Amino acid sequence: MLDEKEMKLLDVLSKRLLAKSNELNSEFGEGDGVSAVLQKLMSMDCVKVVEPIGEKCFVITQRGTRMLREAKNPEKRAALQQETFLTS
Repeated sequence: MLDEKEMKLLDVLSKRLLAKSNELNSEFGEGDGVSAVLQKLMSMDCVKVVEPIGEKCFVITQRGTRMLREAKNPEKRAALQQETFLTS
């Protein structure tokens, strides 16, 4: 399950599609542990690093988008799981 900081960071990336680390630091504040949250999300395969402009940037993955959507709508996720269980 995603915590509040992880959800907020994924939400920012889902709206921007691409963000540099300094942009994320300015959005969240330098001492807010953005790099630790990014590392955790990368280990969960929710965020990837790309270098389209020769500078390290972060993008949200399909898995990150799915996890964010499920975290925002837990009742919809439960309904889908129940439907899948009933049709199996």
